[in-house]
Amino acid sequence: MECTFDIVVKEPDSINFIFKPSVKFSLTQLNLTPECMTDNEIDFQIDELINNAEELRKGVKKKLKDAKSRHDKIVSEK
Repeated sequence: MECTFDIVVKEPDSINFIFKPSVKFSLTQLNLTPECMTDNEIDFQIDELINNAEELRKGVKKKLKDAKSRHDKIVSEK
């Protein structure tokens, strides 16, 4: 199963540092699963989707953490 992740980080710059960073994200499944004829096949496909979602979760959290660090640095310099 092929999936793409879209992660958009909104973060302030040194002029507009009042607001805090935020993220928006999506997980897009690019293709339909193969035909599933058994419960095990369904479970496998759903597990793959869950694995992709977990990978997205890690990526989004890292991007937000990095944006917060940059924001904290800007605020501390003011």
